Amino acid sequence: MRLSTLVTDPRTFFERRREDPSLVGPTIVVALHALIVLATMAVILRAFSGLVGRVDAGSLVYAAGDQRVAAPRQFVLSLGLTPVVYLALWVGVAAVVYLVSIYFDGEGPFRRVLAFVGWTLVPTLVPTVVVAVVVTALFVDAPTFGSEAAVEEWVRSSVMGDPAYVGVRLLRPLFTLWMAYLWIVAAECARGLTRRQALVAAGLPVALAVLNALGTYVGFVAQALGFLP
Repeated sequence: MRLSTLVTDPRTFFERRREDPSLVGPTIVVALHALIVLATMAVILRAFSGLVGRVDAGSLVYAAGDQRVAAPRQFVLSLGLTPVVYLALWVGVAAVVYLVSIYFDGEGPFRRVLAFVGWTLVPTLVPTVVVAVVVTALFVDAPTFGSEAAVEEWVRSSVMGDPAYVGVRLLRPLFTLWMAYLWIVAAECARGLTRRQALVAAGLPVALAVLNALGTYVGFVAQALGFLP
């Protein structure tokens, strides 16, 4: 069964893995997310290495992905937490689906739920890779910074205002919603639920994913209208 089936026919993709829910593939998917983000952060850290010792390291602020991160102490901490965040998402969604599905007398081991939910992170690999490429290209050509103000100005104009970066950030929530939809299909197939039962079982993480997607677009609108810097 090719991975492309997850895109064209996710139900068949999951159903054919019911009897052998291997965790190898899902683990690779989750690990790829973490490794790509870590590599991108390493490029960003290298661009700001010249500022260490010149300014208050705890107050240096710059953009990393969709967040503003202080360097280098908080940045190093975020490097270490990145794999943990993806692992927590994977296990957390699987745990919620499994526990709620008990109410519906769902059938199937937690291992199957965990495996299926791990596969649902495949769609978000696309924007993760694209963001990594765009951000790396921008920071590889970053100038030498001499002050915190110079960093903030460069990030605001060259990173946050870059058309490719803005475009990816606008498209990323759509892949998040796609992943959320796959959570529902995974719940159906892993625990033998109806579509309505699966929607309830995955309801909490799906709702959070939808709110996250909407929040991204609200933030863009607010920024466009001048309510946010």
